[in-house]
Amino acid sequence: MYSNSYSFYNNVCMTNEKNNLNIFGALVLGIGILLVTGWTKIDTLLDANLLISFVVFSLLSYISIKAYKDYKYLAIIMFGSIFLLSPEVFAANKGELFPITYITFMVYFSILFGKSLYRKWKSSL
Repeated sequence: MYSNSYSFYNNVCMTNEKNNLNIFGALVLGIGILLVTGWTKIDTLLDANLLISFVVFSLLSYISIKAYKDYKYLAIIMFGSIFLLSPEVFAANKGELFPITYITFMVYFSILFGKSLYRKWKSSL
């Protein structure tokens, strides 16, 4: 049985426009990061390295955009650290700067985990 009520439409059929904008922004930032960090050596458009890099940069950009809502300074640091993943940015330090990106994202995830544990603890009292 289907409901024609307004509340049913709001709860089930509404699209989340904010999330779609975040995904679009993450895809644009992912392409931008690939272009800025110097991916001119790629011969084909569907190269596996290009697709993996695009997915990783877009995912990290999406997480940075979501973090910007609550933690502005941390999100800016997170977004800036994404550029350290590419080996072409600092050629002398190949493979030495990626832990900075992992640490900044782990700080964000640990804050989220801590807040969720705190909420569970407070609600169980």
